[in-house]
Amino acid sequence: MNTYDYYGWTVSGEDALPHKLQNQNTDITKEDIPEMSSIIDQYIPNKRVAIDAGCHYGFFTKFLSKQFDSVHAFDFANDIYECFKTNMEKFDCSNVVKHPYGLGETEKDVATNDWSEKHGRRGQLGNHIDPNGRGKIYKIKALDSLKIDNVDLMMIDTEGYELNVLKGAIQTIKKYKPVLVLEFHNRNLTSKFGYSLVDLEKYVKGFGYRSIGYINKVDQVFVSEAKA
Repeated sequence: MNTYDYYGWTVSGEDALPHKLQNQNTDITKEDIPEMSSIIDQYIPNKRVAIDAGCHYGFFTKFLSKQFDSVHAFDFANDIYECFKTNMEKFDCSNVVKHPYGLGETEKDVATNDWSEKHGRRGQLGNHIDPNGRGKIYKIKALDSLKIDNVDLMMIDTEGYELNVLKGAIQTIKKYKPVLVLEFHNRNLTSKFGYSLVDLEKYVKGFGYRSIGYINKVDQVFVSEAKA
C-alpha cells in the first residue's frame, strides 16, 4: 500500500487532502483537543470507555486513548483503516479496540463514494455512505449489538449518518448516558438519508439530552439532563 508521512502520521497515498494540507503548512492532527479536554474534565468524571465512530487516521483516537481506560474505534476496512492500525501501533495506543466496520441502525452492507470519477482518485472525504451506490462491500453494525459496557463518551463523525448511528445505540445511551459529540455540518450531508439537522437535534433531546455548545464549527456536544 502506498503511504506517506503527514506530521508524523501514516496516511494513504490515495488520499489527496493531507498532502494538500501539508503543502499549506496546516497540521490538523491536534485540532479540538483543548476544547474536548475541557468537556471531558467537566462532564466525564469516570473516563472508562469512549466510542470513536468514524476514527479515520486516528488523530482523535490517540488523544482519547490517553484519557480513557479503553477506546472502541470504528471505520470502514479500506486503505485509510490500514493506516489507522499502523498509527495506533506507532503511538502505542494499546487500549484501543479496533473495529473494521462502521456503525449504523442495524447490521448490513453499504456502499461509499470512496472514488472520485471526476478527479480519477479518492475524494478528499472518501468515507461517505452512498445510499444509492453500487458495490456494497463495507459492513456496518449497531452499537447495541456489541454489548459494550461503561460507555462514558460517544464521538460520532459519520458524514451525515449520525441519526442512524444513534438509533443503533439507543439502549447503550439510555443505560450509560454518555456525553455525545455529533457532527452538525451545514453542508446538507443528512438529506440523502432522509432527515435534517433539526430532526437530529430533536431526536437527541427526545431522550433527555441538552446541548452545551460546540467544540468547533460543526461538532455539537450534548449531555444527559440526568447527569448534568
